[in-house]
Amino acid sequence: MFERFSDHARQAMSQARLHALRLRHAAIAPEHLLLGLLTQPHTDADLVLRRAGVDRESLRLALQSALPPGHEPAEGRSQLPFTPEAKRVLEAMLGEAAARADRHLGSVHLLVGLAAVPESMPAQILAKLGADLPTLRRALDQAIHTLERGAVRLLLISNSTMHGGGYLEHCATQIRDFLGGKRRVLFVPYALADHDGYAAKAKTAFEALGHEIVSVHTQAHGPQAVERADAVFVGGGNTFRLLNALYEHSLLPAIQRRALQGMPYIGSSAGTNVATLSIRTTNDMPIVQPPSFAALQLVPFQINPHYLDPDPASKHMGETREERLRQFHEEHDTPVLGLREGCMLRVEGKQATLLGTTDARLFRRGQAPQEFVPPCDLSFLLGD
Repeated sequence: MFERFSDHARQAMSQARLHALRLRHAAIAPEHLLLGLLTQPHTDADLVLRRAGVDRESLRLALQSALPPGHEPAEGRSQLPFTPEAKRVLEAMLGEAAARADRHLGSVHLLVGLAAVPESMPAQILAKLGADLPTLRRALDQAIHTLERGAVRLLLISNSTMHGGGYLEHCATQIRDFLGGKRRVLFVPYALADHDGYAAKAKTAFEALGHEIVSVHTQAHGPQAVERADAVFVGGGNTFRLLNALYEHSLLPAIQRRALQGMPYIGSSAGTNVATLSIRTTNDMPIVQPPSFAALQLVPFQINPHYLDPDPASKHMGETREERLRQFHEEHDTPVLGLREGCMLRVEGKQATLLGTTDARLFRRGQAPQEFVPPCDLSFLLGD
């Protein structure tokens, strides 16, 4: 179980033990787990607490004031057992992750697990502050599905290379303008198998634009690398492989959190796919099986990069891209923006602008497709 913990969850466990030792308690209880969780700044649990209307500092003070003093000697005690209530919290944490098809166990799973043991001190304090289990679950759903996008900055590119040009050459001007001054850019290479070769290619392109770039695979695949970055660039390749790696390395919540806080995010092809609600409108083969199709959800719609118009002269009888997207709308209401190669979308908070040298095609359920010519305003896709 513990091997599935995110870095924040592991740190919460470590801090819980230290709190129990400091308080001279004989075992790790749910209250120590919550103290350990609150020790970690900028977690997904923080976002859920805010959405539930709970002030983090008020929660910490209420918990500390309710903790009884202990009498166990602190010296010579390297390991502490979990109380039965704490074990139930961990079981609830595992159950919450399973219910959401989440492979990793993160801070939000721990938070919900704490609220799921009603007789525990954390659950009672959370309930008094208005954050009982149903409230926290609703807040988690809102954090996932209706994200606060006021600070979001995105450059979502259909393709990295145009016919007759070099890597990122066709969008270099837009990248330079989007990033502004010198940035430390974190590159995410997981859509291709050759991480070293892909990182070298991205490094050449971004250094030519005046930016330092480092690949996350050289940083132990760690979410900490996201915290140190000024911007993130997620490259193209196979979208299923990319999303699977983001889940495997607990990078999905880390990138999502920083992007919501305003860190510039650049995606190309598969990197654009994973910025949307899900990867259901990718063109790629499912060469691996990610734990979920749910992606970063930085925009409330789908994108189909490399959108390709049917060739009237072709004798190929397979489904066209438009037919495949129409099938998507037989099951879903979500709009899909088809970005032809050479097209890109820039998002600045509530403003979305279509850029590039080719047009985009918008598909909505029950409506005829619409054509949009750049530059033009597509902010209506972001909702209210």
